[in-house]
Amino acid sequence: MENLSTNKTSLISTNSLELDDDNLNSFYIGTKTDPPINKNMIDELEIQAQGISNELETMLRNLQSQMFEASVLTTASFDVYKQTIENHCIAINNATEKSKELIQLCSRIDKGFSHIQTLASQIKSIRHQVDALHTALGK
Repeated sequence: MENLSTNKTSLISTNSLELDDDNLNSFYIGTKTDPPINKNMIDELEIQAQGISNELETMLRNLQSQMFEASVLTTASFDVYKQTIENHCIAINNATEKSKELIQLCSRIDKGFSHIQTLASQIKSIRHQVDALHTALGK
């Protein structure tokens, strides 16, 4: 226990703060054998740290703004993509419906032409008969 109290005393004396009598802008941390710390240098470091902090804050705000803008543009591009897909689906459905209508129309025309083909066969048959009659009369 005595050893522990001796260590506490040495820590307290080592970390004491003493002013430099020769220079009022310097002070010692610890013993006088350590180099003095210049108060002006610390003030300058604080000013520079504040400047860096301000620049970092400005950069982070700019980054946040750019990220927000990128998010808005990404959302807009997804909306455009979605609308494009919907329009494409509508166009495909319309083309499919028109194709079905064309097939049905062709089927009706084909049925209509089947009667015409029968009629054409009959007309050919009559023509052959007329030609045969004409040939028989002409001889």
